[in-house]
Amino acid sequence: MTSPRIGEVAEARVARYLQERGYTFEMEPEFGTGRHPDYLITAGEHTVVAEVKAFETYGMFENAIPGQVMSRSLTDALAPIRKQIKKAAGQLKGLQDRGWPLVIVLDNPGGRPIPFDTHLIVSAMYGDLTMQAPVLADGSLGDFRGVAGRNGSLRTDHPYVSAIAVVRREDHGAAWAGAWFDVHREQFGDDAQALVAAFAEASIEAPEGDELYLEVFETLSTAAVPLPRDVFDGPRDRRWVPNEDRSALVPPPGIADV
Repeated sequence: MTSPRIGEVAEARVARYLQERGYTFEMEPEFGTGRHPDYLITAGEHTVVAEVKAFETYGMFENAIPGQVMSRSLTDALAPIRKQIKKAAGQLKGLQDRGWPLVIVLDNPGGRPIPFDTHLIVSAMYGDLTMQAPVLADGSLGDFRGVAGRNGSLRTDHPYVSAIAVVRREDHGAAWAGAWFDVHREQFGDDAQALVAAFAEASIEAPEGDELYLEVFETLSTAAVPLPRDVFDGPRDRRWVPNEDRSALVPPPGIADV
């Protein structure tokens, strides 16, 4: 029996998320465009189209040579993400006049070595993270801040894309174990054997299962149909939205940056 393709695994995970959120959906519907985006989603009164992309690449380990120091620029590291955004956008392009939010969903179920942290996803979207600081009148430097530099899949292309959503997964047992060690590590000091024994006893009560949730990055585009804030808004889902002058992505009002 052959294993499912990594793309099929990602699509199944997205389907699971949609089912758990109570959304209805159709897979690869016929839109008459010659393209078949993965999901036509009905979320309450809203209709959303989503294209799912996963990663086969070895990313940061691509072309690594044993015995040599491996170095990757940010541009090289983010190339797999930008490539998948571009491919997904091509699947959605023919639907830009339908009045629906068009969402690209990225998943990495195989745990491939690509940078998938929040701020690096933003960099993949809008440009390599660059640190800038103003030169003050006395010649000293002001505070540094991160700004979008060169590259970026959505800087000028694909203005019809409403959002990028990244699938996140939490293993309940692993999260419980991390919290347990945080609380009890200091209690045992250097006695690692006693710490491990106590953990083994306590782990009988560890929760099972896992949870899938989305981290959603609305795009800065003013041409895209906005993704409603009450879609992909589960208890664990996170969202980044344009600031007032649409120059950056920030947490929604009333939610602290974490």
